[in-house]
Amino acid sequence: MNYSTIGIFAHIDSGKTTLTEQILFKAGLISAAGNIEDGTTESDTLVEEIERGISIRSSFHQIQWAFHGKDYQLQFVDTPGHIDFRNQITDILPAIELAVIVLEAGSLVQSQARLIIEECSLQKVPMIFFINKLDKHSDYLDNLIDLEEILGKPPVVLFQGEDNLEKITYFLKEPETFPLSVATELIRWSDDLLISSWAEGSKNTELGMQGLIEGTNLSLVFPVYGGSAKTGIGVSELLDLLCLLSEKKVTSQDTSGQFVLARRIHPDNGRYSVIYTKQEITFPVELDTPEGVCRIPLAYRLANEEFISTSHVDRSMLYILPDMPTLHCVPGKYIMSHLLALSGGAKQVLTASPFLVNLEAEQTSEKEFWLKRLGDLSWEDPSYVTRENPETGQIELSGRGELHLEIGIRRIQENAKKKLHISAINIARFERFKKMAHKVALEHRAFEDSKSSGTLTALLEDTADFSKQIAFEVSLSEEVKNSIETAFYESASAGFFGYDVLGVRLRVVAFEMPLSGMEFVPSLLKVAVNIGMKEGFHENTLLIGPMTELEILVDVAHVGVVLSELNRRSAKIHSVDEERSGKSRLKATASAENMLGFSGALRNMTKGIGISWERTALTSEIYAVLKE
Repeated sequence: MNYSTIGIFAHIDSGKTTLTEQILFKAGLISAAGNIEDGTTESDTLVEEIERGISIRSSFHQIQWAFHGKDYQLQFVDTPGHIDFRNQITDILPAIELAVIVLEAGSLVQSQARLIIEECSLQKVPMIFFINKLDKHSDYLDNLIDLEEILGKPPVVLFQGEDNLEKITYFLKEPETFPLSVATELIRWSDDLLISSWAEGSKNTELGMQGLIEGTNLSLVFPVYGGSAKTGIGVSELLDLLCLLSEKKVTSQDTSGQFVLARRIHPDNGRYSVIYTKQEITFPVELDTPEGVCRIPLAYRLANEEFISTSHVDRSMLYILPDMPTLHCVPGKYIMSHLLALSGGAKQVLTASPFLVNLEAEQTSEKEFWLKRLGDLSWEDPSYVTRENPETGQIELSGRGELHLEIGIRRIQENAKKKLHISAINIARFERFKKMAHKVALEHRAFEDSKSSGTLTALLEDTADFSKQIAFEVSLSEEVKNSIETAFYESASAGFFGYDVLGVRLRVVAFEMPLSGMEFVPSLLKVAVNIGMKEGFHENTLLIGPMTELEILVDVAHVGVVLSELNRRSAKIHSVDEERSGKSRLKATASAENMLGFSGALRNMTKGIGISWERTALTSEIYAVLKE
């Protein structure tokens, strides 16, 4: 059986979930297409998804579609469109064989769609574009201009007649009605196809089809279809195109491995993972991995919320694997043995989140209840990180953004009769060492100079990144080295302003033991290093925090009040561009802590019409310098 895994991606509110509904309806899996307004879609089932009208988790659907007398198994992954849930996109991309990127007609390519295109380009994931909402806006020139700029080459439009959607035609069904230039664009990437075309001396639709199939799968051709997900126009034609392309999909040379797409918790069946397999498997099976043998006794087929046991899965098939203590499944990683995970081989590199709230149970006896709920939340979505503060006893919950944290808190509170005290959202602050080099000579004595740290000469230097480093240019005993290292990391955890210091290196260039008659005491060496580093940090660190990039779409009439609010929050305005339909697009940057609550303020200022997209980052290249 031919299985293909297809990701559906889009900027928020572009119609991605509506397209998924139409696909399920056209395939006969549902009797009628649900809609977001009524909360009746198959993809959005969480209470928060239904109430907010947005996707929070990726959803997985499998359909069978007949094309040219053959049945195809198409597996769709409907992904969230909000930037706070972007990790769910990056986690699944290695398993995506074709990407359908939904764009909104009458608009530019919006920020999240742009990021997805860049990610797919980096990972060589073939892309198809579906321009949605042509029933509302028949003009999509801005989409094409933006796509050409992002892709570095023009996409190929494979539909025509958008002014009358009832008579729209698609290249796959009626190639002979399209201009010669379309077929030429489909083969331009291949010298062999071009030569064959010249030899034919006229338009050859078979060569055009060959160029479409091979070029798309090699990420050299970018087809554009269009229609309306709401009315279903163009959806069947899109499915036909996906079937055609899946025939010649580029498969990985690596034919082994079980890739984890997501983790979920079923109300009846408990914890499970959604797996993409690179090989055909019959269960029970013992899989050989570099880390050892992993035994998988059973699996289930992907069937919405139903668990249907299976003894066999084909290559490229998605299947459900119940949580097992012997296996370690992390989204975006391959399955490995639990023993390797315990030894450190499964360390997951997550970008530290700057957004944090403090949680406290109303009753001390209820703390374990909330820790259990938080454990389930972070198991399903590892970008939620929890930590107990030993000083306050509070639970710290970190997330990827305001919306991410707000939804996480709402999810753990769902159907809970117990009360939880929640702080306001805090934004992490750090210090960055800013001096090229600062020399320190350190010694500390005690007990009337009878005991000493010895004399240490070192340089405090900044680094090109946010790392903390220590380098020894002299040979020292382990006792001395351990004392210096311990003191360095302790001191760097609280700088001049009291925050974690980033981008600092201690380069030890000399050390002399105490003079004769004085006793060397390692603890005094730690004191000496602490004092010296605190002095080195004085006036040599910058107070920094995450930077937020903003893209704001508002009516022209509201531009003035929005600019005033951005100025009040010390934002830097980069551009104000007028668009069609009386809209303006603003781009700005500001410190993340200054932008807390901006989305709500924008809704109030613009009477609910204004929309903002925010991307927060904290890297050695992207950060905001804060006021003391």
